[in-house]
Amino acid sequence: MKVLGAVNAPGSLLWRRGAGIGYYISAAGGLAANGDGGRVSVRFANGDARTRTKWLLFSSAPIPGPGSEVFVPARPPGDKTNVVAMLGSIAQVVSSFLAIYVVLRR
Repeated sequence: MKVLGAVNAPGSLLWRRGAGIGYYISAAGGLAANGDGGRVSVRFANGDARTRTKWLLFSSAPIPGPGSEVFVPARPPGDKTNVVAMLGSIAQVVSSFLAIYVVLRR
């Protein structure tokens, strides 16, 4: 079993029955500073590949089997969301709609 990509100590590990992706990432030293834990994929020994999926509060992660490879992709540079700018834009749109609503109601 191998752990590759954006982890602190990529390499080979012993397979452990029932262990999930989080166990193997932790055993490889955890995510690197640029590691994207939301898009981790597993390539099974038979060639199939599955990716961790997240949707709102729900997530699904494949369980690696013997001979699998866990791959943690790196986040592209500049991929961070600017929360302050996003909240400012939302506030501006909401205030514009409120102003239009007030004008139309008169």
